[in-house]
Amino acid sequence: MGQQRDNLPPEVTRFIGRRRDVPAIIAAIDQYRLVTLRGAGGVGKTRLALRVAGEIRDTFADGSWLVELSALRDYELLPAAVAAALGLPDEAAGDPLEALAASLAELELLLVLDTCEHLVEASGSLARTLLAAAPGLRILTTSREPLGVPAEHAMLIGPLELPTAGWSRPPGPGADQADAVALFVDRAQAAVPEFALSSANAGTVGELCRRLDGIPLALELAAVRLRGMPADEILSRLTDRFRILGAARTATGRHRTLRAAIAWSYDLCTPAEQRLWAELSVFPAGFGLAAAEQVCGPGTAKTLIRLVEKSVVQYSDGSRRYQLLDTMREFGAERLARTAAGTDPGPPLAGAGELRARHRDYYRDLAAAGAAAGVGAEQAGWLARLGAEADNLRSALEFSFAPGGQQDEGLLLTTLLRPYWLMVGQFTEGRRWHDLAVGVSPGSREHAWAVFGAGVLAVQQGDLSAGAPLLDQAAALAAASGDENLAAHVSDAQGIVAFNAGDLETAQARYEAALASYQRIGFGDPLALVTYSRLASACILTGALDRAVQLCEECLRRCDETGEQWARGTALWVRGATRWLSGDITAAIADSLSCLRIKESVNDLHTIAMSFDLLSVCRVATAEFELAAVLHGAGEALWALLNAPVLMGPGYAEIRKSGADTARAALGEERFDELLSRGLAMHLADALAMAKGETPADGVLAGEPGPAAGKQLTRREKEIAALVAAGLGNREIAARLFLSKRTVDSHMEHIFTKLGFSSRTQLASWVLGQGKGQ
Repeated sequence: MGQQRDNLPPEVTRFIGRRRDVPAIIAAIDQYRLVTLRGAGGVGKTRLALRVAGEIRDTFADGSWLVELSALRDYELLPAAVAAALGLPDEAAGDPLEALAASLAELELLLVLDTCEHLVEASGSLARTLLAAAPGLRILTTSREPLGVPAEHAMLIGPLELPTAGWSRPPGPGADQADAVALFVDRAQAAVPEFALSSANAGTVGELCRRLDGIPLALELAAVRLRGMPADEILSRLTDRFRILGAARTATGRHRTLRAAIAWSYDLCTPAEQRLWAELSVFPAGFGLAAAEQVCGPGTAKTLIRLVEKSVVQYSDGSRRYQLLDTMREFGAERLARTAAGTDPGPPLAGAGELRARHRDYYRDLAAAGAAAGVGAEQAGWLARLGAEADNLRSALEFSFAPGGQQDEGLLLTTLLRPYWLMVGQFTEGRRWHDLAVGVSPGSREHAWAVFGAGVLAVQQGDLSAGAPLLDQAAALAAASGDENLAAHVSDAQGIVAFNAGDLETAQARYEAALASYQRIGFGDPLALVTYSRLASACILTGALDRAVQLCEECLRRCDETGEQWARGTALWVRGATRWLSGDITAAIADSLSCLRIKESVNDLHTIAMSFDLLSVCRVATAEFELAAVLHGAGEALWALLNAPVLMGPGYAEIRKSGADTARAALGEERFDELLSRGLAMHLADALAMAKGETPADGVLAGEPGPAAGKQLTRREKEIAALVAAGLGNREIAARLFLSKRTVDSHMEHIFTKLGFSSRTQLASWVLGQGKGQ
């Protein structure tokens, strides 16, 4: 997350209305740390939350971040979903929620949890834990009901403002009109550019908005219908449907209004459109055209385009992906369920089980293609594509492992995704699915690989006590079946166990055995290629530097033959470390920077941290002690973010310590600690830019903040600091800024912590100094 300040999607339509809601929510977030926007489906909670998050993003040092929960069904994966949305690593062993809390502890951001109603208890528990661990965190959630957390401030989001009864004339030029009318007219003009609000149709539009209770989703569905019928006919058809359902205007009535609008839109679809709408509900999130065609059958493309035109399905030009809104998905899923029960008079539909099996098969094949392309030039593209399909892959796994499901397919999909989880550092999620997979089909080839996967993922998290026995079991299974590829992978992983324990002799023997096998049978995945680098690392620590360079260059040659990048970056790092030990500092720096660029492109935070460490000791060797101290701090920050020990064995840890000690001795304790703190506080993007020489280090070394560096004050904190310098007390500041005194007290604590001050006099002097320097 250090390379950007939000993940908020761009607004594709104009935001209309909510003139009182937006500032009220912003004020609530300033006063309360957990704010929930509650209300019926379709009322616009998500759009409102995103608008608020965008407006106040820059008041948080670490920005605003969206976590979409509608596709998540397994509450145990909630922490992993949040970490993934934030771009945080999932490498640490232990409780995922505790690891997430530790990662957020020093950050200051707004976390938007969207669509929590199906995970209310889990979302509440997550919010309690994160808020207790991270003083700079604010959480904004959307849900049809409150989370039930004591510190929660729930705000009911109602429909848009309606025109008064009897309203029949459009306002004059420049005059305001009811928000519901403004939204309908805006969307109507997008659908039919020549549409205009006039005295002739204003009464009809006003009544239409009232009939739809000002619910944004219902208004948008009605507006798009203007392509095929005039407004008075739309109103007539809606009136007939509401007469059947009744017209209560309670909260339940509003839900009924939305349901009636969706059902009316469904009724106006052709049988083919109705069938596709229902069948698409098996996708938990976004999907591509190829996926829709395999799951829903031939002829899908043309029908899908018509559903986009009718605003049933959303389409993004940027990602070229489609998505049903949650409310639309729920309606389609109900149709599928009614078909299974024989109570739906609509067009014949495939059963939900059959559709989910097709869905699973498509994503199984996608995972297989990604695994097969793992050592090719399109590796980075496949990693990104599998990441984009995380919700669909998770849904496919859930379906396969469900009671009465097809667990053999789940086992196969798990083994196909093992390289992906290892390469992108999604160790916790990978272990969860492997824990289910190891109980399926004992004696099969896939079962043996699942046992290995469970073991190597545990080892990568530093959980050697759990991983080592599983690897022993996998070794026995490989020997019994004669699977040399599996045996080589197990041997390599056992080498990692020995290396991290400091047993270099055993580690080298295990790596040698694995490499010899791969050279006979071929390198089937990037993890096999990395064995060259693992063995080279052992050679470095035993003093065999020439052999280490030779191994790295052989790995680079093989990577260059196929265009592979992930293993190539690791080999560059190890060769750089060897050159550093040999005294060729210039070459070592060049290799480190080449590695850094590759690992940045695939977001390999583990190796980025190692690159900062290597560059730090290289700068010590060139007597650039100040830069070395900052780089060491940046590496420390990443290791803390990974929430795992430095998993390179005691030899690596000693080299890191020795470099830091040398810099400390050269600079003095106070100066070293000052620069170390700057490195610790830098955003990842700034640290990467400085390490690569893309931005000068002089400003950081002189104590000048970069564009996003350090724990800078937020906009609100700057306002408060300026008022302190003007001589105002906390109570006076609260009155001036319309805040509670408790909120100002909290801001003051954050300001003092960030700047290292202990008095208001220090803060006032600092503010005045900042003004002189500008």
